[in-house]
Amino acid sequence: MSLNKSEKPVKSIEEMLDEFEKEKAVATGEDKKRFDEIEQRSVNNTKYFEQGIYYEELSQQHLHHQSYEERLAKAAELNGCDFKKSSLKNEEFVSREHTDIHHHIGWCDGQEVGIRRAPGIWLVCLLIGCILFICGGAALLFGITSGPIWLIIFTPLAIAGPWFADQVLWKNLDWLDKIEFNRHTGLVRTSHTLLRRPFYIPIEDIELCQGPVVKNARGSGEIPTGSLVLTKYPAKFWWRPSLVILGGMEKDHWTAIIKFMDISQPIHMDVHATIEDHFRDNKNAMGTGPFPESMKKYLDAEDKQINRFEVW
Repeated sequence: MSLNKSEKPVKSIEEMLDEFEKEKAVATGEDKKRFDEIEQRSVNNTKYFEQGIYYEELSQQHLHHQSYEERLAKAAELNGCDFKKSSLKNEEFVSREHTDIHHHIGWCDGQEVGIRRAPGIWLVCLLIGCILFICGGAALLFGITSGPIWLIIFTPLAIAGPWFADQVLWKNLDWLDKIEFNRHTGLVRTSHTLLRRPFYIPIEDIELCQGPVVKNARGSGEIPTGSLVLTKYPAKFWWRPSLVILGGMEKDHWTAIIKFMDISQPIHMDVHATIEDHFRDNKNAMGTGPFPESMKKYLDAEDKQINRFEVW
C-alpha cells in the first residue's frame, strides 16, 4: 500500500539508533550530557529487566480503593461538617476527558500533586520584604550620615531583610499556597488563605471553568484564566469558596491531574521524571516533608531512577 504524500515513513529501530549515535557524536556541553543521561537510563532499564523486577507487579495497598461516597464521608469527617451543593449559575465546565497530548501536572512525588493557587503567602512575603528593604535602606542612610561604625552595623541588616523574606519566609511558608491532590486518598486538600482554613473534598466535586485566554499586549504570549469551581463545599462556610490558580489553568493540565488521580490506571510515564526529582531531593510534592515511603519501592536507591514499567 502506497503512503500518502503528507505521511512520513516510519523509521525502523536501527535507523533511529543510527540517528541517535550520529547526533551524540557531534553533541557538546549540555547536549552531550543529555545524551549520556539517556544512554545511562537505557542501560539501567536493561539491568532492571535482567534482574526480573522491571515488569514485577507490586502491592497497591497504598491506594484508597474507596467509592466516591466513602471518600465524601471521609472528607466530611476530616472537615468536621457535612457538604452542601453549590448554587451554580451559568458556569461552563470543560470536559474531564484527557486528550493524551500533554501530561505535565506540576510538582508530583507519585502520591501528591501540588498546585499553587493565586498568590497569598507570596504577596505577604513580598510585602514584608519591601518593608524590611525600606527599613534597611533608612538604617543604611542613617549609618552613612552617622559614621563608619553605624554603616558597618546597618549594611548587613539592609541586605539581610529582603534575603530573610525570600530565603526563609517564602521557602518555609510556600506550601501554604499550594492545593494538594492526593492520589492515595482520592481527596483534594485546599490551600490556606488569610480568612479560611484548608478543607478536603473528593476530586469528583471539582470542575474547571475555563475563561478567556488573555494575550500579551505585544502578541508574544498568552495566559489562560481558567479557575476551579466546587460543585459541593463544607456546610460551615456561608458562601462557596473559590480556587483561583496562579497563572490560570488549561484544560490539558486539569485533565492530566484528573488522570493522575484515577487509580484504575498507572501514573503516566511523562510524570516519572518529576517523581525521580523529588526522590533525589528527598522531598514530597508539597515541600513539607521527606519523599513518601510508599513510593520508594518503585525507585532504585542507587540509580535514583524508576525501575518499574508501571508506577501505581
